[in-house]
Amino acid sequence: MKTIRLVKPYQFKLQDEPVPNSQDEEVLLRIKAVGVCGSDIHLYKGVSYDQKENIDPLVLGHEFSGLVEAVGASVSDVKPGDRVAVEAGIHCGKCEWCLRGYTNLCPHMRFCGTPPMDGALRQYMSWPAHLVYPMPDSMSFDDGVMAEIYGIAQHSVALANMRPGMTAAVLGSGSIGLAMVQLLYKTRGVTALFATDLLDYRLETAQKMGATVTLNAGNSDIIDRIMQATGGRGVDVVFECAGAEETCYQSVEIAARGGKVIFIGIPEDNRTPFSAAAARRKGLTIRFDRRSLFTYENVIEMIAGGLLDTKTPVTHHFSLEETPQAYDLVSGYKDGVIKAIIHP
Repeated sequence: MKTIRLVKPYQFKLQDEPVPNSQDEEVLLRIKAVGVCGSDIHLYKGVSYDQKENIDPLVLGHEFSGLVEAVGASVSDVKPGDRVAVEAGIHCGKCEWCLRGYTNLCPHMRFCGTPPMDGALRQYMSWPAHLVYPMPDSMSFDDGVMAEIYGIAQHSVALANMRPGMTAAVLGSGSIGLAMVQLLYKTRGVTALFATDLLDYRLETAQKMGATVTLNAGNSDIIDRIMQATGGRGVDVVFECAGAEETCYQSVEIAARGGKVIFIGIPEDNRTPFSAAAARRKGLTIRFDRRSLFTYENVIEMIAGGLLDTKTPVTHHFSLEETPQAYDLVSGYKDGVIKAIIHP
């Protein structure tokens, strides 16, 4: 099979590798679509959050969908020919956190496309059968990729405990931010929904997806504009989706007293700076999203039912051989890219 590996920062190598064997509780997947995520771009640039990690050579890709080619002897829930979305993290199922239902916090998690575990930028891979979710015919393989993104957004909304009538801000309108905007607009009945970004084309998409006010952070004082728009009150919940120093700081400043800040973005420098004084004086609840938690089935239902628009954020398509061009495009914010998908 064809596989493409990151052999050093900014450099991929396409090579032939054996098709993997599947264990009794696994399925063999023919990979059909793989999204390029911001965290993939960190690895592409050589950024590591653990000094023990050996980044390369590594197969990237954790947002993916595929076709079940074969199933292990113990597998009964899926069958060859099923089209599936795939959860990328393999939890142990035995630790304190798994047994308490927080499988996304498992300290023994093996995560697809993160050192030392190879990801989905290859033609075939084996994966635990309990982590693949059949998709109805109305969903495309691209939709299966987007299920991972909307799953993170769904989990973040749950962390915020949103109620109808609340106000919210989404800082950063990439694919995760746009998923947040759409979920808040479609399912939570927010009365005011601010979205920010540095790129106007992303703000235009955020407006289409339900943002009531969009602000370009390059030519607007985000804190002043949102505080003025809310009569000095701020918003009930802030979703930080950019992982940038300025958006982390803005999050606490625009949150209302007694409000919540949910940090979703992953900073390249591994720091989340904000004013401790402002957070303390406002009595803010601050939470960090850790991937998703039991969201796939619900998200698949929403996508299949037409509640969520997964088509608009997907702007570019590439073959496996074109992976270097895809990563160059996404890392450079070129050609109006929001979500690029690679098709092995």
